Amino acid sequence: MDGIDPRLKNWGIALGLMVAALGLLDTIALKGDQVASASIRLQSDTEPGTLQIASPGQPHTVAISTRKRVQGVTEGQTISWQLVAPDGQVVDSGSERVARKKRFFDFVPTQPGEYRLHVEETKLLGRGRGSAQVSVYVNDHRVLAPLLGL
Repeated sequence: MDGIDPRLKNWGIALGLMVAALGLLDTIALKGDQVASASIRLQSDTEPGTLQIASPGQPHTVAISTRKRVQGVTEGQTISWQLVAPDGQVVDSGSERVARKKRFFDFVPTQPGEYRLHVEETKLLGRGRGSAQVSVYVNDHRVLAPLLGL
């Protein structure tokens, strides 16, 4: 690499290695304990996924992973979700463009029991079917994964 100062090159390599190490630390060491999971089809007429929650009062992190199989254009696709407590109260809801494979949200359950998670496409240009894999964690301290959708 002509013209690049070797010190600058070494700093670039060191910085790249530090970022990779932080990513591994975030993904492996800071990931919490999985306490529930479900697989959900992304259609409005599909039954919601059920998540058994046993630890009320403790923060829980929900990770919704999509691997959308679409034929055609994927511009404008949005995934929406709604988490409903055993007593019918909406705990959390939101929507996000499908550009990311994972989306995260945190909640503190007020009661143990079966929580229902509705996940669906709110807009689809193109054709196809999709599904979402949902995981619920406690003691999750990841920082990079939620920011980058990893």
